[in-house]
Formats: sequence, C-alpha cells, structure tokens
Amino acid sequence: MMPLFQKLVRMAVFQHDNDPKHTTKMTTALLRKLNVKEWPSMSLNLNPIKHLWGILKRKVEKHHVSNTQQLHNVIIEEWKRILATACAALVNSMSRMIKAVLDNSGTNTKY
Repeated sequence: MMPLFQKLVRMAVFQHDNDPKHTTKMTTALLRKLNVKEWPSMSLNLNPIKHLWGILKRKVEKHHVSNTQQLHNVIIEEWKRILATACAALVNSMSRMIKAVLDNSGTNTKY
C-alpha cells in the first residue's frame, strides 16, 4: 500500500476509524509518521467504506464456500461486480448521513 499511498499523498486522505487493531504502538507510530487522520471511533455512520464492506459481505454470504481459496475467489469476483455507480452513490449520500446524525443529536441513525 505504501507506494500507492506515496503517489496519492497529494490527492488523497488516508483515514482509519480508531479500531483497536489500528491503535497498537507500532501502528500508531507509523500512522503518525504518515500523517494519517483519525476518524472518530464512534462515527461509523459517516464512513461510506463501512457501507461498501457491508454490500460486499452480503454478496459473499450468498455463496456457500468450503475453503479459504473459494472464499478468496468469491470475494474477488463479487468485488469486481460492485459498480462504480454504487460507490458514487455512497459518497453522494454523505450529506444525508451527516444531516441524519445532526438531526439525531450525534447518536446512531438508520445508516
């Protein structure tokens, strides 16, 4: 990931959601060095990638895999089937998500 991140550093913001596996000493030091922005840990409602992972998970669960190689193949296959328009729709829904969170005083929403 690092070579790609270094190419995109001027165009992209790399974020994480403060998940415990992202907060080990070694990971924290690397993220600080790379100037990675921390997304508030309780704001999953505002993170479109979480919704994209949910879409992928539901697609993968429809398959009945019996080993890790099959799982890998299904994940790759289903990932390729997710249209760019689905990703754009998630990003475009951000204003609705933010409004819902604000309307709900910062607590959980239907998103």
